[in-house]
Amino acid sequence: MKEYKLVHLNKGIKWTTEADIAQAEEEINQWVADGWTLQQIATPSTTGALVGVFYREKQDTDF
Repeated sequence: MKEYKLVHLNKGIKWTTEADIAQAEEEINQWVADGWTLQQIATPSTTGALVGVFYREKQDTDF
């Protein structure tokens, strides 16, 4: 079974697109290092917000 998580990738106001992308890349790398896989990046608004959809296989130990 997969477990999903939505993560805001670029918190705060940046003055350049490059700064937003750099922060998003750093955030993505941290989640991937914790065992999550990036499935998609979404922009739910016109404000420049970036949301990452991550998943990982959930460990079922109830069997």
